[in-house]
Amino acid sequence: MMSKKNKCFTKLIALVILASCSTTSKNLNLNSIDFIEEETPKEFLEIYDYQSYFNDDLKTIQAAIDSQMLSQAELNDAKILKRNYQKILKRKNYSLGLKLNHKYSKDLIELIYRLNLPVSIFWDEKNQIIMPENLLSQTINGFCSSIYDDAILSINQEINKNSDSILILYSEKYKTFAEKLEAENKDLIKIKYASTNFQEFAAEILGINFSEKRFNKISNLNPNQNLNFSPRPRSDFKQIIMILNPQEYKSMIPALRYYGENSFKYLNFISSLEEINTPLQLLDYEDSLTPISIYLTSKIKNNESVSLEKFLELGALHEWLLLHILKQAGIQSAKINGVTGSIIYQSDSCAKRKVHLQRITADLISS
Repeated sequence: MMSKKNKCFTKLIALVILASCSTTSKNLNLNSIDFIEEETPKEFLEIYDYQSYFNDDLKTIQAAIDSQMLSQAELNDAKILKRNYQKILKRKNYSLGLKLNHKYSKDLIELIYRLNLPVSIFWDEKNQIIMPENLLSQTINGFCSSIYDDAILSINQEINKNSDSILILYSEKYKTFAEKLEAENKDLIKIKYASTNFQEFAAEILGINFSEKRFNKISNLNPNQNLNFSPRPRSDFKQIIMILNPQEYKSMIPALRYYGENSFKYLNFISSLEEINTPLQLLDYEDSLTPISIYLTSKIKNNESVSLEKFLELGALHEWLLLHILKQAGIQSAKINGVTGSIIYQSDSCAKRKVHLQRITADLISS
């Protein structure tokens, strides 16, 4: 006998196949409440993810409200959360127009299925889905800025906490984002990475080569004298920000640490996450600060995110979809623990996103 879970999976696959069929003209009614049952009720804080919707969620929120364990601010947020879920669950039908052959249509169908809401999808070839080609670097309709720009904002806030001078390493592809880094009352040294040898590049920019040349000159003054020498990296900056191509981080960080050891504070751009295939690969960035959402780190810690590849893009798609759901449900405001960051939704303005900088540690990978 086929299990309930397998039946649900089979129905989902059937819907995706239907969506991919270019000859069909049928619309889809994903009244997913008919075939999804919540196996384990979500914990209270999980409900802030706005990932799926069940009647039991309301019981969990009410239990938190009644617990008398919340601060006044947390209590107010919980009451707004309950009111939002009541509105979302009360609505009998949601609708979304998609183009049959749009590159994101199949991904959106799967994300809609996971919502567990009655959503009708209608195919409209004239419908212009306002979706950028790059979900990370370009602004998605309904948001105030792109995920990349929000990450830059968080880095700017971090570097302005102290007066240390800063070295910025960037690849040509990310030049415009490197130019958006701004520091108050401190020096910014910007160097474009244009090499094929990470070790030589690191030695050059950290002043190791200059230190060795200086030592050789001193040694030549008295060839008969044995001098102890340990090249020191330059000390005119304390922080290094890397805005590089995804594949460059895995070699650049070890090269910098080989010469600089723990002399510098390292900050990565969000592009560093884009070619992480397993959470364990994050350990390559250990002890550096990286723009990564609280939602994503919770999934990594619980081993629920096997791969980070395209995880951010799917999260961006979900958040675009979520804005449509909130609007159709008549939600006025919401605080969302999103995949790409913490999101503040207001019905009368664009949604704002905060991308948290988190220190990568071994504790982040395993609970």
